[in-house]
Amino acid sequence: MAIQFLDFPAEIREQIYGEILSTANSRCEPSCPEEPATYKFHLDILRANHMVYWEAKKVFQDNIFVKITTPWPEAIDHIKSDGKVPSVTTGDKAAAFRDFHLWVFIDTPATPYPQHHGNFSMLICLEDLEAFTRMWHFSNLNHIGLNQHLRLKLTIQDPHVPDRKIPRSLQTKLLLPFGMIKNLHTFSVHGAKLLPSVEEALQKERNVPDPSPEQSLEKGFELKEAGNKLLKDGLYHEALDRYVESFAAIHITVSGRLRSIHADGYYIRELSSGPHKGMRGDLVRMILRVQLVANVVLAYLKLEDWAEAYFWGKRSIVIFRQSVTGDEAEDFGDEDPQTWLGETWAARFPAHDAMGKIFYRTALASRKLGRIADMRILMRAAKIYLPRDEIVQKEARALEDERISEGEPW
Repeated sequence: MAIQFLDFPAEIREQIYGEILSTANSRCEPSCPEEPATYKFHLDILRANHMVYWEAKKVFQDNIFVKITTPWPEAIDHIKSDGKVPSVTTGDKAAAFRDFHLWVFIDTPATPYPQHHGNFSMLICLEDLEAFTRMWHFSNLNHIGLNQHLRLKLTIQDPHVPDRKIPRSLQTKLLLPFGMIKNLHTFSVHGAKLLPSVEEALQKERNVPDPSPEQSLEKGFELKEAGNKLLKDGLYHEALDRYVESFAAIHITVSGRLRSIHADGYYIRELSSGPHKGMRGDLVRMILRVQLVANVVLAYLKLEDWAEAYFWGKRSIVIFRQSVTGDEAEDFGDEDPQTWLGETWAARFPAHDAMGKIFYRTALASRKLGRIADMRILMRAAKIYLPRDEIVQKEARALEDERISEGEPW
């Protein structure tokens, strides 16, 4: 006789429900790394029969959900698309959902209540809460004074047993990510049996001021120098870790090949202290970014990871070319590189030495990968940007002589 699903022990059925309904197993990673992840819960299993419904529902309710509500639909769109925060659902389904552990309500004191046009909600998983608060943190840095107009109300609850105390560890996971959300017009936390120690820890985090642009840049340069020392000592993976930390110090997140630049507006000002006093913060940040990329490419060359060296270098070169010509194409084709490699640009570009190193090191990676056309163009660029580097000049001349002897024009 065939074994039915309900013939399995309860422990086995619970494991199966977990495979189907847990947030970890329901998460769908995007095919494009620049898109947010999504969630697909197979809730059809709840329709099987009464016993499966109650057993599966209990497992589903073990997930920790956070509901975000605002009076602005564009804010929900911004969180999803620009912030790349994965969502479980939005719209009416999110608005009607009640089995959440944390409700995040964001509006302004000037917003009329009740809302004329209703509220707009999205549902996210606990695992993605920090991505949400980090996105909000970057938005406030990019638009100085944004938080001063906002009111935030946090409400924690056990969605299944009213007035039951949520464990300290879960209260901490739910509330402490909001420690980076500072300088709000109004901030309040509510909930049954909210632990004072957790609330005090949250307030302590919120009282710590954000690093100034000067402090962020100084830390970024310090981490870069620490990486350079590790690179010199042959500790290439450790050096790459320091470079990633340096990017993070200036609000650029790196995850594999994905690099996301945040808080540009925070640096558009004249620096008032530190080693770069008097310079524009965005210019100093750009110089550090170029230097970091040059060193990352070198680290990958040392590791003989030609593909990563080429990827990091080529991406920055494409961005550089776009800033000069407006051309977003990733392939050089048969174009005349003089339009974006000229001596005039080299002289004016503040980080021309580091940019020259990116050209040269990416050319070396191109050679290893058999991308000869790219290698020749990039070596020519390196010759222009590093006019006093004897090794670069020698290799560039050799390539030029080789092409002339073969009768190929530059």
